[in-house]
Amino acid sequence: MDGCRIQLVGSKCYCMLMTLEDIQRAIAKLSPKDRAELRLCLAQLEAGQAEHREPETKASKLGRVAGRAVADLRKRMRES
Repeated sequence: MDGCRIQLVGSKCYCMLMTLEDIQRAIAKLSPKDRAELRLCLAQLEAGQAEHREPETKASKLGRVAGRAVADLRKRMRES
């Protein structure tokens, strides 16, 4: 595959660009438990219930806390 960057994380391999055939082959290699989890995830995605959030990092948490603090400070300044 052209332009594909492979990333190994533990025993799992992630590819940034995958064709449908690549995805089908990867699914075929999943355990029955992992396939069941994938079916649930896809059903939730189809129903619009899937979360589209990245895992929270220390930086994103700090940014969120800082944003709230700044908003609170601005609110207090307007009130006084």
